[in-house]
Amino acid sequence: MPIRFRLAIAFALAAAALFALGGWLLVNSISSAQLSTIDSQLAVQLGQAGRYLTMGGRPAAATSAPGEYLIQVIDPAGRVRGASPDTGAAPLLTAAELSQARHGQITLNQLVDDENTRITAAPLAGRDGWTAVAGVSLESYEATMSMAERGIAAAGAIFVVIAGAGAYWLARAALSPVERLRRQVAAMAARPPGAGAGESRIEVPPTRDEIAALAATMNDLLGRLQGALSRQRAFVADASHELRTPLAVLRGELELADRPGRSREELAAAVRSAAAEADRLARITSDLLLLARSDDDRLSLRLARTELRPLLARSAELAGPRLAGAGLTCRVDAPAELRARIDPDWIREAVDNLLGNALRFAPPGSVIVLAARADGAGLDIEVRDDGPGFPPGFLPHAFERFRRPDSGRSRDHGGAGLGLAIVQAIAAAHGGTATARNQPGGGAVVALRLPDACES
Repeated sequence: MPIRFRLAIAFALAAAALFALGGWLLVNSISSAQLSTIDSQLAVQLGQAGRYLTMGGRPAAATSAPGEYLIQVIDPAGRVRGASPDTGAAPLLTAAELSQARHGQITLNQLVDDENTRITAAPLAGRDGWTAVAGVSLESYEATMSMAERGIAAAGAIFVVIAGAGAYWLARAALSPVERLRRQVAAMAARPPGAGAGESRIEVPPTRDEIAALAATMNDLLGRLQGALSRQRAFVADASHELRTPLAVLRGELELADRPGRSREELAAAVRSAAAEADRLARITSDLLLLARSDDDRLSLRLARTELRPLLARSAELAGPRLAGAGLTCRVDAPAELRARIDPDWIREAVDNLLGNALRFAPPGSVIVLAARADGAGLDIEVRDDGPGFPPGFLPHAFERFRRPDSGRSRDHGGAGLGLAIVQAIAAAHGGTATARNQPGGGAVVALRLPDACES
């Protein structure tokens, strides 16, 4: 059921309940006022009951009672000694009620000749043990109350209908912007997949209310989704590009190796080239899987209390042959007592990536520095080189996937542009960040900041 119908029904039920309560209070008020008037008139009649007695104590001659009042004077023995016409010789009250009336005024309702009658009784003034009784038919009272109840019921029905209709109109007017937003979003969902990012927005009403805030929030969400979709498409395109090239090279090498007349040396060179391309494919695939796991927050960590200097020294040791081949040296700058709770395998992966980047760009004869230091409870790990540094336009995009310092797709320096993205994913898994900057005197610095990693 639409919300506007539910709101209208709920409002109509609430209005009906409130009107019923108000009507009940009004009917009770009218009834109380009517009965109070009747009781006052009966009290006047009680004061005049003595005129129905004779000097000898016999019933007086019939006289006309004012209006339709029933008057009786009853002696201590319970006999009617005086009465209005058509009242009869039988007392209007029972013996118990007469006994109660001799001690004070009582008021009650009872049937007299099949009519509901209001009766008041009290001790007769000047005669000990005698009782005066006055009654009047409630037919007029009941007719008045019935008319009042019917009028209130009719007014209540009209009020509830008007309240429900008004609530429906108000709910429809209030929810019309929501319906308009729904139609716009449905229209977006029906568009072809190639719709542009600028079209994925809904109109924000100028009302500055909750609906406008909802529209702005939805636009923000749509923008984020469109950005994520664009990044995904770019990621797939770049991954396809990176994988296609080594596959093409590998296929070409195998086709050349399959040609007749190749020498043993040529076949060996083709196999070595194919193995190198296969290794490149394996690295790219492994890096893509790692990044996909980090996107899904599935980069699980095994935190352990780790000494930083031996960890950095091990990375430098394993890179020793490549450092020697490039004419470079590596220096570890970290206090011997520095320890932190980190995942040593993932941090080694990040340091190895950064060291590999420095190896490709550092000039021969220079020194690559692996540094670590504590900053309060945080841990800073840096890899510094004396190379040309990052191009200024590259720094804001340094940690994006498939980004390289060179503007083209040249592979002069190798790499698929995933190393820094992996470093950032590892830092983020530790709750930290990765930054890149250039040194004032030349060279690049990539740093990992891991808060709350150092133990006190």
